[in-house]
Amino acid sequence: MTNRKANKIRLKVTAGWEDLNSFYSTIESYAHFKSFAITYNKTKQRLDTPLVDGWYELTQIEDRKS
Repeated sequence: MTNRKANKIRLKVTAGWEDLNSFYSTIESYAHFKSFAITYNKTKQRLDTPLVDGWYELTQIEDRKS
């Protein structure tokens, strides 16, 4: 029996709030379409700038066979 790990996609994006929110909704659509779940989501503003960093991780949802 082989122990397989789930496929993961990790992303780091830097943008303004509006663009980052739009990007997040695109990620949600992609995750739903390709059977992934968003397992990590963190945003942080860069000091006193209008830029925001976003870190995301998508993990593939797979049927476990026993």
